[in-house]
Amino acid sequence: MRRCVGILMVFTLLLSIGSTAQATRTWVSGNNGNWNNTANWSGGSLPSALETAQINNTGTSGAIVDDTRTTGIVLLADGLATDKAVLNINSGANLTLNKATTGIFILQSIAGAQGTVNQNGGTVTVGAGAGTGETRLVTSSSMTTGSATYNLYGGTLDTEILSKGLKTATASFNATGGTLVVRNLINKFGKVSESLGFNQGTCTLEMGAMNTVAAIGVGNAGNAMDYAVGTGGTMNFDIASASSFDTITQYGDIANTAGATLQVDLLGTYIPNAGDHFNVWSFSAYTGQTTTSVGSGAFGVLPANWTAAWINSGTILQLTYIPEPATMALFGLGLLAMRRNKK
Repeated sequence: MRRCVGILMVFTLLLSIGSTAQATRTWVSGNNGNWNNTANWSGGSLPSALETAQINNTGTSGAIVDDTRTTGIVLLADGLATDKAVLNINSGANLTLNKATTGIFILQSIAGAQGTVNQNGGTVTVGAGAGTGETRLVTSSSMTTGSATYNLYGGTLDTEILSKGLKTATASFNATGGTLVVRNLINKFGKVSESLGFNQGTCTLEMGAMNTVAAIGVGNAGNAMDYAVGTGGTMNFDIASASSFDTITQYGDIANTAGATLQVDLLGTYIPNAGDHFNVWSFSAYTGQTTTSVGSGAFGVLPANWTAAWINSGTILQLTYIPEPATMALFGLGLLAMRRNKK
C-alpha cells in the first residue's frame, strides 16, 4: 500500500512539473515554408501563446509570414494574463514578414501577459522593403501590466519602423549584439533616463539597408525620444556623395555617443575632398519642448581619415574628412606627374 501511495505521489509530482514547464514548438521544415503551415512545426501544430517557438534553421528564403491577417506574428493576442510566449531565432534562420502592414506584435491586448523574442542569429526582415513594416512591442492602449521584450543578441533585424507602441507599458528593446537596420523610424521608446525601451548596447545601428543612403527619425513631433548609443555600440553612416549620405533627425533632449564606435562607409568610387563636412545628425523642435536639444559625448573609436564633433551648441553631429598625410602626399605626387606629362 505504501509503495502504491509513493508511486502515486511521484506521478502527481511529475504531472505538476509538466503542467508548469514551458513547452517548445520547433521549426522542422528543412526547406522554405509558411509560418502558418502546421506541417512546418513539430507536433503538427502552430506555436501557441503558452509555448516557445524555436527556429534553429531554415531554407534560403526562410520562414515566411504572409497570410490574411495584418498583425504579423502575434505571440500574445487573445490568450490569458498568465500567457508567456517566447520566440527564439538562432543562427542560420531567416524570418520574413512580407506584408506591407505586417509587424511583430509581442503583446496585443492581454494585460499581465509576457512576450519575448530572443534573436541569437539569423535574419529577421519586417516589411521586406515595402515601406511600412513595423516591429512593435506593445499594441494595446490598456496594456499597463505585463511586459514585452526583444533581445537582439546576434544576427540582423531589418525593419522599416521600430516602435514600442504604448508609452506607459513595460517594453524593452535590448540590442546587445548583431546589426539593427532601421529604414525609417525609431519611435515611442521614452527617455533614456526613464529606463524605458531602447538600449543599443554593442549592436551596430545601420540607417537604411547596408550600402544605401537613408534618413531615419528618432521620435517624432508628438513623441520625443532621448537616445544613447551605449559604450561598445557602433553607429554606421553611408556616404555616397557630397549631397547624399545617411542622416538622423532626432526629437528629444540627449543623443549620447560617448564610448561608441563611429563607422563610415564610402559608397561606389566616391572620395571626399579634404575638409569636407557631413552633418549626419540633427535635432528638431517638438511639441512641448522645454529644454534645449543637446548632443553629447565623444566617440570612443573613429575611423581613419575622419573626425566627429557636436557643433552648433550640440545640435548637429558633423563628420569631417581629413586624409592622412601619406594619402595627401600620394595625391600631390599624382598632380606633379600629371603636370610633367603635360609638358
